[in-house]
Amino acid sequence: MFGRKNPQQMPPEPAHVKAAEVAHIEGGGLVQLIITDVRPIAFYLFLNDVYVPQERVESFSLSIEAPSKEALGGIVRATLARSVDTVAGKAELQRSELFPCTLEIIALGRRLSVTASQPDSVDGLWVSLGLRADGTSAEVQGLAALRVLVMEGFVDAKLTWNDGEVEDIFPADQAAGLA
Repeated sequence: MFGRKNPQQMPPEPAHVKAAEVAHIEGGGLVQLIITDVRPIAFYLFLNDVYVPQERVESFSLSIEAPSKEALGGIVRATLARSVDTVAGKAELQRSELFPCTLEIIALGRRLSVTASQPDSVDGLWVSLGLRADGTSAEVQGLAALRVLVMEGFVDAKLTWNDGEVEDIFPADQAAGLA
């Protein structure tokens, strides 16, 4: 009475947030690239939960560079070039910038994960490698550059450290073992 609610009429507060709400993918979404073979190349690409057939993918590229005089915010880009059908029924090449998103690449028993909340900025950028038994991964510290290119017949992923050392994330000798 008089503006106060009767405590007996108030609905009980939920004990927890609904699981379906917590499970929602936020931000730009989730990009998953799972490479199952390199010779010949075979992969599965998902944009959130939508499968993109391999034959539609022209190229997938990821480029990260630490801030420099030329690029003050750094370079943080992920691009998908794929064939899409026009309203006239013809195939046309479409390029899509994927960030902001979380991007996961799995190949040759290795995992690379990149989360970028802003394109072309290292603010809000997380890069991690591997997957431990407890579900965690190794956060990359000292990254100068990261480049990944996947296209028909070609997979390349190189990480450059601040000291200039360059490493293959998916080593060629491992790829040769899959052939």
